Amino acid sequence: MTTTYRKILIAGGYGAVGAQIARILHDRHTDLELLLGGRSSGKTPPFVSNRVRTVIVDTAAPDPLIHVQDDVFLIINAVNDLQDSLLVSAIRRGIPLIDVTRWTEVFHQAHHTAKQEELRSPVILSSGWMGGTASLFAMMLAENLNHVEMNISALYSLRDKAGPDSVTFMDRMSIPFQITELNTQRDVYPMTDPLPVTFPGGYQTQCYRLDTPDHITLPQQSQINTSSFRIAFDHKLSTYALAGLVKTGIWNMISGERFTPLRRKLLYNPGNGGAHHLVIELKGVDHSGKQVQRRLTVSDPQGQSHLTALGAAIQADKLLRLPADQPMAAGIYYPEHWLDHHTNRDAAVQFYTEHGVQLG
Repeated sequence: MTTTYRKILIAGGYGAVGAQIARILHDRHTDLELLLGGRSSGKTPPFVSNRVRTVIVDTAAPDPLIHVQDDVFLIINAVNDLQDSLLVSAIRRGIPLIDVTRWTEVFHQAHHTAKQEELRSPVILSSGWMGGTASLFAMMLAENLNHVEMNISALYSLRDKAGPDSVTFMDRMSIPFQITELNTQRDVYPMTDPLPVTFPGGYQTQCYRLDTPDHITLPQQSQINTSSFRIAFDHKLSTYALAGLVKTGIWNMISGERFTPLRRKLLYNPGNGGAHHLVIELKGVDHSGKQVQRRLTVSDPQGQSHLTALGAAIQADKLLRLPADQPMAAGIYYPEHWLDHHTNRDAAVQFYTEHGVQLG
């Protein structure tokens, strides 16, 4: 008897994140055929399986899906789609899309582009920190509270096995961005407003503001009035050096394409791997009017790229498990919307812990 497989296309499926997404979904769902997309044909898949094959997907092409059959169940984008070509191609074919690649500017761009199209399938813009993992856990922590003030802090490992796109956010260190505080927006600069944070294992350091889509999506939830994201590196000298370069204006002087190799060299030196840690802290009000403080730690010993892959995979896992007669409606979704539509907090906890993530 012939087995019928559902097909998932992973654009950027050879990369540090894409390959891990493929492995996670391959091992969780035996009814999947995984198509790994890249700009050229003939590449060797990152692991051997009769359910894995390669296809040409070039996000710089006018129609990146021209070489892909239309019987694809889902597309996961793990590579830059700066012109929204893949986004539009997926929408016009009615194929659900999960995108985990966008810093805030191109996140806004994607949202605008999607709204101009006639949506016939879900578009999940899951580009918050670590594929939306931070926002998802932040929403879980805010459960049953109102008037929430949220602080998310990340400890970034400079030794992670990451691809070059992982530090693209560093190119925006001289550009101000908006945050929401008590339902009011104001402009702030990256690497300012330090906050002391103690990470799992007792590592203490100052964390500094960073622009991520979490600032955009979380305050759209009615119970969240304030949302802030900060970062530190697991090498304190690197953290303070970057903060100093930004504060003195030197980082602005080395902005632009001419100095891109220099900026990348300062913070992109991938090694054999390093754990990634998140600390999520909030203040809120419960239904009785009592002030509540909560704190959650999220640690992935396998590092940033693995945690990002899990952020994409949990969104895909949800779509794969929805009843056939109750699919997700067409529309634009964020990572924290995972908690809607037949899913709950316990299922998210189980998913991450099954893959080695430690919660405290």
